[in-house]
Amino acid sequence: MVKMMRKADHFLERFFSPKSVAIVGATNNIFKMNFCIMRNLVNLDFHGQVYPVNPGEDEILGIRAFASLRDIPDTVDLVVSAVPASKTMDIVRDCDGVGVKHLVIVTGGFSEGGKEGQKLHDEIAAFIKDKGIRVLGPNTLSPVNTKNHLAISFNPIKKMRGGGLSFAFQSGFYEPKINWILSHMGINKMLDLGNKMDINEVDTLRYFYDDPDTKVIAMHIESLKGNGRDFFNLLKSVSKEKPTIILKAGKTPAGSRAAASHTGSLARENDAIFDSMIKQASAIRAQNLDDFFDLAKAFEFLPLPRGNRLAIITLSGGEGVMATDACELNGLRLASLSEDTHQKIKKIFPPWEIPLNPFDAGVCMEFHLSELILFFQTLTAIPQDENVDSTIMQMPPNLFDALLTTPNGPQNMKESLKEQFVQWLISVKGYGKPFALWCTTMDSQEMELVERLEASSVPVFHSSERAIKAFSAMCRYAERTSQSRGESS
Repeated sequence: MVKMMRKADHFLERFFSPKSVAIVGATNNIFKMNFCIMRNLVNLDFHGQVYPVNPGEDEILGIRAFASLRDIPDTVDLVVSAVPASKTMDIVRDCDGVGVKHLVIVTGGFSEGGKEGQKLHDEIAAFIKDKGIRVLGPNTLSPVNTKNHLAISFNPIKKMRGGGLSFAFQSGFYEPKINWILSHMGINKMLDLGNKMDINEVDTLRYFYDDPDTKVIAMHIESLKGNGRDFFNLLKSVSKEKPTIILKAGKTPAGSRAAASHTGSLARENDAIFDSMIKQASAIRAQNLDDFFDLAKAFEFLPLPRGNRLAIITLSGGEGVMATDACELNGLRLASLSEDTHQKIKKIFPPWEIPLNPFDAGVCMEFHLSELILFFQTLTAIPQDENVDSTIMQMPPNLFDALLTTPNGPQNMKESLKEQFVQWLISVKGYGKPFALWCTTMDSQEMELVERLEASSVPVFHSSERAIKAFSAMCRYAERTSQSRGESS
């Protein structure tokens, strides 16, 4: 059994919750990437003191600048170094000189930068080990903590939506998506490990396990830098209590070489063994990037299902067939709706009898266009059915716009109906069962609705198959963890 540690005792707590941050390499030049690091901390109203460091500036974004770390008169909890690789060793020595023990190295050009880069990497690694300085990176951005509005990023962050999902990445591939991630998911913390000179995936998993604000963990790994046995022993304990999603890249020899080209670390793990150990630990393995974010969203937003009985509400018979195929191929089964549910939804049937699951709401809707909200409210009987464990539904294709777009049509009526529809979808969460939608038109209007729904923790997937794959993973996880808890009790 892995011994629990209080979050405040873990060194990563100072990275996520510093009372003061110094940005070395901060600038007023809006055409340099470093400008955005300072701008985010200012615009997001970071809950701490910020010290820009640049010998050529007196003030940056209205904040007094300092020539060096040694000139800052106050205690600094965290230093973010965004200077060229050739100058980084000087910053590391300055950290030691002023007693700073927590450093983020944003710059690249170390272990992935040829012989000279590797030499510099080794020199810094030896120095920080001797001095007890903990380093995130190099070649990294982050950390991000929505609770105190801390975000080290090159992208202008618009807003931060809090939640229980914590991400760890071994690459900056997430960085261009950061605004989508922060607006469409409930994020607690994010960490980019970069080249893992010091801090690795074992440290991160340990911290997220102990962090009470982290409810779901999603980790992207290219290579294990920490001890593999320690990682998997820890993962067994973590995944019993917190769903842990693993995206392992560098699965093929070519992918492994590609990973080495940008992090300087060759993934040597046997992928079949890695996959087997993930399963033994009851963790959830994502097969690709879409899968990774789909699973993270599903586990963050939804309760675990009680079983594998799925109800499908579709607007097209063809979509219903494809969803049914995906259901069977992914180990779920179609729920058999009760006679009571049949009677409740029969009043919205077309003038003929239709199957209950998958339920073709599209053909029914043609006969109830004048009372759409009542129509959708009637559908509530399906997710409420005692024989249904989970429900997925196809997004209606901009119905209210199509029906109410007339030369003199009342705009406020259209918006009112849209809002009623959104509130109905949100209300389905109240039944305590997984409920999700999938996209229909993929146009800008639908994407606006998706953002509105996901802001209220109703997940929307790009296809019924992706929704079903996520539900299937949740079912398997619920079953495995239930079994493992039973065995250990």
